[in-house]
Amino acid sequence: MLYNIRGAKMKRIKLLLIIGVLGLWLWQPALAANKHYTLVNGERDFYYGFISYIPEEPGTRAPEIIRAGLVQPEAGRLNFPLGPGDLIITYDKPCEIQFDSGTIIRLGTDTRLKIETIMAQSLSSDDQLSNLLLEKGQVYLMYTAYNSWEIFQLLTPNTALKMKNKTVLMARVTDGGETWLTVVGGKASLLYGPSSAELKSFSAKKGTSLIIDSRHQVQVRGSFPELADFETWNADLNKHFLDLHQGLTPLPKPIQKLPPAVFYFAQFYSNQYGEWVWDDYLGYVWRPFYNDYYPWGNWSPYYYGNWTYLNGQLFWVPAEPWGWVPYHLGIWQWDKKKGWVWIPGSAFAPAWAVWDFYFGYYTWRPWFLYDWLYYYGYSYPYGYWDAYYTGGSGILPGDGLDQPALRKITKDQLKKPQSQNAPIPDSYKRMVAGLAKAIDRGDQEVLKRISARPPEPMVVKPEDISAPNLASRKIAVSEVAGKIKQTQAETGRTGLVRGTVPAWNRAVFHFLENKNRTEAGSVADSESRVTRITPVEKQQPGRPDQAAQMKSGAETVTGGSSRPTTRFPASSSVRFRDWNPDLRTARQLGIRIVYDSSRNAVVSPELGITSREARQERLRITPQGLVQYAPAGGSGPAASGSYSSGSSTSSASAASRTGSVSRSSGSERSSGGKAASSGNEKH
Repeated sequence: MLYNIRGAKMKRIKLLLIIGVLGLWLWQPALAANKHYTLVNGERDFYYGFISYIPEEPGTRAPEIIRAGLVQPEAGRLNFPLGPGDLIITYDKPCEIQFDSGTIIRLGTDTRLKIETIMAQSLSSDDQLSNLLLEKGQVYLMYTAYNSWEIFQLLTPNTALKMKNKTVLMARVTDGGETWLTVVGGKASLLYGPSSAELKSFSAKKGTSLIIDSRHQVQVRGSFPELADFETWNADLNKHFLDLHQGLTPLPKPIQKLPPAVFYFAQFYSNQYGEWVWDDYLGYVWRPFYNDYYPWGNWSPYYYGNWTYLNGQLFWVPAEPWGWVPYHLGIWQWDKKKGWVWIPGSAFAPAWAVWDFYFGYYTWRPWFLYDWLYYYGYSYPYGYWDAYYTGGSGILPGDGLDQPALRKITKDQLKKPQSQNAPIPDSYKRMVAGLAKAIDRGDQEVLKRISARPPEPMVVKPEDISAPNLASRKIAVSEVAGKIKQTQAETGRTGLVRGTVPAWNRAVFHFLENKNRTEAGSVADSESRVTRITPVEKQQPGRPDQAAQMKSGAETVTGGSSRPTTRFPASSSVRFRDWNPDLRTARQLGIRIVYDSSRNAVVSPELGITSREARQERLRITPQGLVQYAPAGGSGPAASGSYSSGSSTSSASAASRTGSVSRSSGSERSSGGKAASSGNEKH
């Protein structure tokens, strides 16, 4: 397969789609904040990637993503979100994915790459595991660490490659099961061997090319002529990026303190597609040029794109080339003079949107800063369709009337959104507090802003919620308002009657129902055309007596635990080529370590615990067993039972662990040893 970049016409717009990608990796300004974002619900151990580039040429078939919960693969497209458990498959068209740390992975044609975990907490140390499984094909990987505790590894069927921060490498898995590796820059550590007792390690520095063959031997090579086209394609992309990176966008100082993903977006996208403007109440906001002109008509956020399903919720996939950061790390605000502006933030959300379900129609609009006024005793008048609340203005959407500016907002006038009161991220608390104080003192400018009617929300039928191009399925609010008037006249009901299921939960149900509605046999057909490949060679566990305790993937918990039984991924074999330091401790204890992508966690089935639970309960596996450690500077007992090698008891709760009592304090890192423990190496 030829990766024809030089021979193809390099349209400027095509390069602009990826202008920020290399910049995220090449530029690491000291001013960028070191802290990465947290999820809006407070979750701190789930991270996402996205598809950052799909070339127009070569190829005709877009990449596909196989995802839990969806019967059929999803077609890959720009800004498509990716998370733990996703399998990305390319055919005759390559693609590029990116994590918000700045890590870039380019997949060649005919390639299968699975994201197993992203920053999953270790069970034995403070390390965090990011695992990519290359099942077949080739990748070009430019790694930038989330933090100094990350162990980033690329796993092939016969090798575990751990990368040092700022390492660039090219890897290929052949049809014969060999791993080809070229280290373009930085350093990679290899773990290979036919069994856990015969593991070997090898350090590959810049300029090294080698093969790990089917006999588990390392052969040093000068180069790989077979990868010349793929290497040239990547080199040309990098070269064009550099050509476009002459001169960075000057940024206001407040923007420089936000998470790196926002900072880099501001540097490489904001000047091309919009401008930073000052607002007396909101500070610096970004105003897209789409406010002035857009080929699809009047532009509004959450009009152009589609929804996808990930991690139990709907994720917005924006059609705008710059859309990943503004739609997930910040909120949109309507201003009567400026149009739509984006207020950058530090909390990540699958979509900063407000949902409702009216008379058989779904509606959504951007979440506004004003929606958080509820915490100060006020609520935004357009939380949904104000006319349908009891005591509302009585103006139906589509009537063409502007509600007069409010002189004073009170709690009795307005109702809060339907249980959709997201917590206020730290980056917005001062803004919301300032607006609330302005309302208290009767600031007429703020009252006019709040009372200004924004463009109408997006409205679609339930059967269209999963449509690939939602803008083409949009229903005019005036049409819906007419039907609502008719229904009200026929029933004599004037108030809004809602069901008990929140609209956004109902939308997930309809989305999955639409996506998974297939004809008889189509599921079997899709299964038959997906090749099942064992990504990593496994070794049978050395303690069959303990493995026999597992039944249908669920661990029977003993010891009087009050914690509900946790269902773990069924596994009959153990991965042994892995830089996770948990493996060395697990071998000493005679237990297994597996990965649960659905929870982005490391799991010990025998101990009945995941790394997420262990962190919450301050538990850690050690050669002496499972112990509870006290927080740094804490006081009081930190004792717990421990599971030791040879024990048949599965522990489940910090308060009820049986066996010997162990104590630890602080959050020191386990030292580990030889191969598995070398994951402790810092960047």
